[in-house]
Amino acid sequence: MKLALKLLALLLAVLLLGAVAVVTWYLHTKQPQRSGTLPLAGLKAAVKVNYDERGVPHIRAANEADLYRALGYVHAQDRLFQMEMVRRLAQGELAEILGPALVESDQLFRTLGIRAHAQATADQSDPTSPAVKALVAYLDGINQYQASQPAPLEFDLLGIPKRPFTAQDSVAVAGYLAYSFSPAFRTDPALTYLRDRVGPSYLNIFDLEWNPLGVISSEPTASLNTADWAQLAKISQVSQQALALAGVPAFQGSNAWAMSGSLTASGKPLLAGDPHIEFSAPAVWYEAHLSAPGFELYGHHHALTPSALLGHNMQFGWSLTLFQNDDVDLIAESSTQPTPIWCGTKANG
Repeated sequence: MKLALKLLALLLAVLLLGAVAVVTWYLHTKQPQRSGTLPLAGLKAAVKVNYDERGVPHIRAANEADLYRALGYVHAQDRLFQMEMVRRLAQGELAEILGPALVESDQLFRTLGIRAHAQATADQSDPTSPAVKALVAYLDGINQYQASQPAPLEFDLLGIPKRPFTAQDSVAVAGYLAYSFSPAFRTDPALTYLRDRVGPSYLNIFDLEWNPLGVISSEPTASLNTADWAQLAKISQVSQQALALAGVPAFQGSNAWAMSGSLTASGKPLLAGDPHIEFSAPAVWYEAHLSAPGFELYGHHHALTPSALLGHNMQFGWSLTLFQNDDVDLIAESSTQPTPIWCGTKANG
């Protein structure tokens, strides 16, 4: 009896060690590669990537196309799941992997037309322009990584199928950024509600030309009822819900300033950029140093965007800040029939 128990214990120990070994091997296959040599199709010459103590890649190539192809590869091995989530958020495809709770979010972003506009913009892009060439090389690097390496852990847990990343995805993400920088979806309904409930004089405190800017038309045929207000409130609520469930931080608020060299002790200008993007893990920004003959850039990249939105080179630096201009109007449309009022948007200028 004792021998049987010992054998059983030994068998359980072996099974446990085997399970630990399998899990360890599985997790190891998901780790980014920081050393060694990797094949990357399409390169015209060898590219060298060094990671510093903070995990920032320093990429040196013989030409810009190789540089952006390598950037796409290393960006993907660190942030492929983030790329997948932002493209699904922008194009209204989150419910497919996160369930029915995201259906309303997908409906919102598809209603905004980001998906269709992104496809049209990608189709009309000039393949000879430097920006498009950089994007094509960058996306090729991403897709080569995805096709040749194991999927991230999150892909396995959520059952996400691999599919190539396209220029449409990159433009759609830019469309989501534009939406997140359009506070009118929240401020126009709020100011209109204030006007209708307590009177237009209360808007004077905001020091803006509130009519017709900043509020929905006060024409009798476009008056909003309780159901309309509920729908408008839901737009903001659904948007915030999507960000939380998708793990994408809000892109809202920032500041920046610059100082002339004539006012500094060194005689050189100063630039300070401070985007107030909410904390997230992984971070929104992907820091990288790109170097090629005649090309030097240290910058911070957004998922699926090869251009650095924040950065500097040997000649100048740049930052990103949100300018609270009235670039979107919320329009209440009604027909002569007793049908619900629909709200749409109109870009100014």
